This record gives sequence, structure tokens and C-alpha cells, in this order.
Amino acid sequence: MANKTDHRQKTVKQVAEEDNINYIPFNIQWLDSSYQQTLLPDSPWQKILNDLEPALANKVRQQFNNPERRQILIELLGKLFHIRLLRSESYHPNSLRPPAMSEEYRRKLENEAKSWLQIQTHKSALEIGAAVTEDEDINKLSNDMKNFLEHTYQIVRKSLERYLYQVQQKESTKQEEQKLQEANKRKHLDELNSGSKLRSILRDSKTNSKKLPMITELSSAPYPMTSDYSDIVSSSVVALLKRDPRRVIFITEKLFGQQIPLSLRQFIWTECLLRVEKKPHDYDLSLVELQIRREFAAGITRGKTDLKLTNPSSTPVTNLIENAVIETYSKVHALQPFLEEHHLRFTIKILNVLYTYRKDYEPYFIYWLLPFQLSYRDEANKDEEIYVIAMHLDLFVRHCFPEWTNVFSIASKIMTDLSTNDPEFYDHLKTISKIRTKINPKDFVAEIISLESKHSGSASQYSRDLMADPVIFLRKWIGEMFFGILNSNAALYLWDQFFMIKWNTQYIEHATKAVLYLLRDRFMYATDYDEMRKVFLEEPCLLHTLDVQAAFVHLALKNEDPKYIPGMNQRSYPAKQSLPQNSNYQQIINRKKAYLETIGIKDISLTLAVPVNSSVSGGSRNDFDTKSLTVDIQVYGAGEKLCDIGTESVPILREKEAAVQNWQRLTVDIPNDKLILSMKETRQSFMPTRIQALVIVRQRLSGALGHCRFPLYIPQKIGNLDTWDVTYGPVIRTLHPGMPPSSIDMIPDIPKIFATDKIGPGSTVSLNVFDPKAEQHFSQNNVSAEMSAKFL
Repeated sequence: MANKTDHRQKTVKQVAEEDNINYIPFNIQWLDSSYQQTLLPDSPWQKILNDLEPALANKVRQQFNNPERRQILIELLGKLFHIRLLRSESYHPNSLRPPAMSEEYRRKLENEAKSWLQIQTHKSALEIGAAVTEDEDINKLSNDMKNFLEHTYQIVRKSLERYLYQVQQKESTKQEEQKLQEANKRKHLDELNSGSKLRSILRDSKTNSKKLPMITELSSAPYPMTSDYSDIVSSSVVALLKRDPRRVIFITEKLFGQQIPLSLRQFIWTECLLRVEKKPHDYDLSLVELQIRREFAAGITRGKTDLKLTNPSSTPVTNLIENAVIETYSKVHALQPFLEEHHLRFTIKILNVLYTYRKDYEPYFIYWLLPFQLSYRDEANKDEEIYVIAMHLDLFVRHCFPEWTNVFSIASKIMTDLSTNDPEFYDHLKTISKIRTKINPKDFVAEIISLESKHSGSASQYSRDLMADPVIFLRKWIGEMFFGILNSNAALYLWDQFFMIKWNTQYIEHATKAVLYLLRDRFMYATDYDEMRKVFLEEPCLLHTLDVQAAFVHLALKNEDPKYIPGMNQRSYPAKQSLPQNSNYQQIINRKKAYLETIGIKDISLTLAVPVNSSVSGGSRNDFDTKSLTVDIQVYGAGEKLCDIGTESVPILREKEAAVQNWQRLTVDIPNDKLILSMKETRQSFMPTRIQALVIVRQRLSGALGHCRFPLYIPQKIGNLDTWDVTYGPVIRTLHPGMPPSSIDMIPDIPKIFATDKIGPGSTVSLNVFDPKAEQHFSQNNVSAEMSAKFL
């Protein structure tokens, strides 16, 4: 009997090991390897599984009164679960297949069972402390679950680092090969660059475009727009989402406000477009995408028949589309980087395919098409790529772009808010829009003109009053969805945010207002309609993507005052040589750079919640080294770093509390450092900007533990004088775990703590801001008093 039991246990163990080895859920080698390591017999997951499976089995048995439900549940739970916990229950797989059960009924039964199992698994996890509800503290997880999270984190981190190292070894060779291929390709294109109309226009346009300012990004940006790291992590996250698409809501909540890599962008955009087209059962997007592709292909076939075409990329409006594409890319500064023959021909083909399907073409499709061209590139399937991009653009046109009436409403609301919250800016725009007004109707798409003309009298009255109003430029920005004005990286960033919030028009308003306020100083320099027009149409594409991101987050996530946004524009502009000497512009002449007083920071103290749970190897984690702690203070104002300084003395451990729920609270003082912040002059601005301090707590050899920000100088107005009020005195701030984001303005108000963070909830930093001159004065007085006392 004992031998039979041992044989049965070996059989179960062998089945489990075989299943784990053969199961490759993600099709990404390093991620599948990490997954399999977490399932090894001695891993922390086995302890959780030993508690979770019996709890779930008890709930499953309650459903076994229904024979069909019993069979489908056993099948979904798998062979191993059946052997371990439901061996006494009979399983007849043929009862779930034709002719015993139709495919349609089985699919319905399976979807219901999956949904039920998902709910019951979560309930069972809550019962054993392997999960928490949304409003509960993560510290309520069981010790076994915390050990599992730490174990998994270490495995994933080491596997990813190992894989990245392998990638980096290949990168240098790959880059050399790409440089050689690009040089050969350029040489070949130059040889072909001869007499067609398209090529001659391109030559002229490129010659003229050299006179325009360069579209550049910040060279000192701490994080690149894309990298091997971000692409690999992005692909891995997409692989996880494909296993459980419901988690896309969690991902978008975490990533909202951030720049996202290409593969994750494709998934989020496609998920949004497919869900508004059809509501898939059981979150199965692959079937929905297949169905939509088939319907689009059928629509192309119908269009070819109706229009009597042999090629869907050559339609009756080909010449119209070609002229519009060439003219648009030649004249719009934001599109200059894509002024290449191959790209233009590709654009023309896609718009013709879209016309074959929709029997419709509009000039603004050119702008809306570009983000899909940049996001759905597929070099391996060039022929299919045209149709895939056209299909996605069609879904966007039908489901995402707001109605033109909403475009009008957003623009009007922004101007109304401007008149209330920033009357100086509003009055300036309205005033200069009426000075030397020369309107170019080609600046605006027909929808704006036709909709506006319905509410006006004659065309001349319409041109004189309405076309000069700054609001029409805001409509243009929104109507082109920012691809006619911003550089492609900044516009793609905004589109990422719009897709993550399902194209809620409130966030389109935030984006428009963010760009408008970033250019506030430039607008205040403008003196007539032509200069205002140039700022509206040519300046936005020169903005740095990080500045657009910081301004958008400032409004959309933090809901803070837009008056601080002008200082986020880090682009350096040439000084204005001369300005009209009238009362309207006297305030511009009087603007001066601000020189900030030197301040000091002392009495730095840290309260840190550090994890004390067991390490992956099974032993206890080493004591937290408080002597290796340092605190860096960086000061930012008007979008630039003004100064930085850090502590150098050895910290002193004042208090060490008993561990509670695997977190131990330490109080560490750094009393011997007095940091003196010598400020430099700030950049000139037409609005006073906040000057903030970024505090970064580091541990030598381990990197950043946490960070926070606090206002150091707060702008205030005394009569007509703009000045700052220093926040002297004690400051206490909650620490956010990990490295700070790329911009200080993107630090949220409330920290988000995860089980794998190096510091836990309740970690704080306290310090004292003081005036070094005043302290030096008091010290001298004390010395003088002591000297006088000696002589008395």
C-alpha cells in the first residue's frame, strides 16, 4: 500500500514537472525561464499553492450538482488539479464536445466558468492572505506571499539583467551594420533623385526647410525616448497582457502620464480601437481583430468593384491626394522631418486604400494618418502594412476623433477660462490679433470655415472678425490632433494618453492648454497678427517632449494652476532686440531676471520603513546600513537645475523600532551637515515660476531609496513687483520610493508603494530651511557677547 502511495506521489510530481517544463506561456525566452523558476519544488510559490488549491477546491465542489458545470470546471482547472484534489470526481471530456454539446453552447459554458473561477480564485487568495482588496494596505499580505513577491522580483530582475547584457554585446555590431546599410541606401536614393514632379518639389522644400529652426529634443534628457531596456520590458509587458488582457486597465492607470515604448503603444491603441468597434467576449481580442480584418478586406473588395478599380491604391482622387500630401508636408514645419519621397508615396497609397474602403477623403486625414504610420510599421510585411494602417485609421475616424462641434467647444472653453484666470494673456492675444491682420484661409481646414460661416453673415465679415480670433488657431491644433504643430515624439506622447483614457475630451483640453501656456512668453513678445500666427503655427513643434509631458501631467494628473507652466518650457530662445515703446508693451521691457538669495538646509532627519523579510536564499537579510545613507538636494526653477549639493557626514541611528508586518522603522539623523545652496539667476519669464527642491535619499552602492519635492521659493506679487517668498522653517515630506521621474513636476502628490520597493509606507524626510546670513549674524553677536563678558 505504501509503495502504491509513493508511486502515486511520484506520478503527480512527474506530471507537475513535465507541465512546468513544457508550458511556455509568453514566448519570450527570459520571461518563460523566470516563470518556470518560480514553479520549482522548493520555491515560495509552493507554500501558497498548498493553501490556495484546497480553498479553491472546496468552492468548486459546490458547483458539482450540475454535471455540465462539473465537467467544464475540471477541464479548466487542468489534469494536475484533478489528480491532486478532485480525484474522486469523474471526468468525461467527450461530454463537452459534439455531438454531445454544440460548439456555441460549449463556448458560452466555458466563458461563464472562466469568469466564475476568476472570482472564486481571488476570494480564495484573499482568505489565505495572498491578495488584498484595492482599499487595503499591501502589508496585510501573508508572510508567504511577501516572500514569494520578493523571490519573484529577484528572479525577474536577474534574468532581465542577464538578457540585457547579452543584447548589449550584440548591439555594437548591429549598429555598424545599420550605418553601412543606411549609407548605401542614401547613395542609392541620391542616384534616383532625378526629374519627377515629386522629387523636384522635395528638393525645393528641403532647401527652404534648412532656413527653419531645427526640431530638437533635450540633449541632457535623463531617459531616452526609447532604448533596448524599454523595448524589451515593453514586449514582456505585452506578453503578460495577452495572457490576461483585463490587466490593461491596471497598466494604463500606472502608465498614464508616462512615455510608452512602441510595442506597448501598439497593444494599448489596438485594444482601445477594437473594444469600441466590438465588445469581445472573455476579453479575447485576437478573434475580434481577425473578424475586423476580414470585414475590412471585404470592404476593400466591394470598393474596388463599385469604383471599377484594379488597384485600391490608385483611385479617381489619386491626383488630389498626391497634391494635398506634397503641399502639406512641404509647408508644415512639424512634418519636415518626414519630407522624404518614400514616406510621401507610402502616405498617398494608404489614403487611396482608405478612399477605396470609405469612398471618402479629407485633408486632415493626412495628419491623423502619421501617428499610425509611426506606430504600426512592419518592414517584414510591407504589402499588408498598408491595409493594417488604413484599417486602424478608419477605426480612429469612426470612433475616436471628437465631433467638430466638440472641437469648437473645447477651444472656446479654453479662451473663456483664459479670460478669467489670466486676463493679461487673454487681452494681449485679442489685442495683437487685430493689428496688421492678414489672414491666409489655407491655414485652416474646410470644416472650421464651413461650420463658422453658417453662423456669420457675409464672407468678408467672417474673414475680418472670426478668422482673426485666436480661438480658430486652437481649433486647428485640435482638428489636426497636434500632428500639425508638435514634433512627432510630443504628439505621439499625447496620443498615448488619449488612448489610455479612451479619448476623453477633457484631456484633449488639458493638452491644448498645456501647449498654449508653454508658449505664453513667446506670445507675449508678439506684437501683431503675423507674429502671433507664427507662434501658433511654427513654435509648438520646437517644444521639448519632456516639457510637453510635464505640462500635461501638471494639468491632467495634478490639476494644478496653469500659471506655473510657462516656466516648464526649457527651450532657449534668442532675446528680443526691440519692442514697441507704448504702454501695452512697457511691462515686457521692465521684465528682469531674478537673482535669488542664498539659503541653507540643516537638521536633516530620515524616518525609513525598511523590509526585514527573509532573503531568497532562505537566510535573513543583512541589517540595513544606515551609515551609507546620503541626502542630495537639487533645486529647479523655470525648467532648469539651479544648483545641487549633498550630505557628506556619517548619519547617526537615533531609533530602531521593532519590526511590524515585515517592515522595520528606523530614525536616522544627519545633524552635522549644513548645506548652503548658492543660487544663480533664473531665466527671464513673463510669469513668476515656482522654485522647487528635489530631495533624493541614496544608499551607497544600492542607488536611490526614495525622493520627494517641496517648494523652496513661492512666487508672490507685491504691488507691481514680482518676487519670491522663501519657505524658511521646518519641512516634512513623505518619500516616494525609487528614482525620481524625468521631470520634477511629474512627481505625484501621493506615493505609490509596492512590495518590492526598498522603503515602505510612512517613510519621511524632515529638514530645516534657514537663512545663512541671519545665522551668521546671530553667531557673530553671540561671539561678541561672550568676548564682552570676559572683559567684564
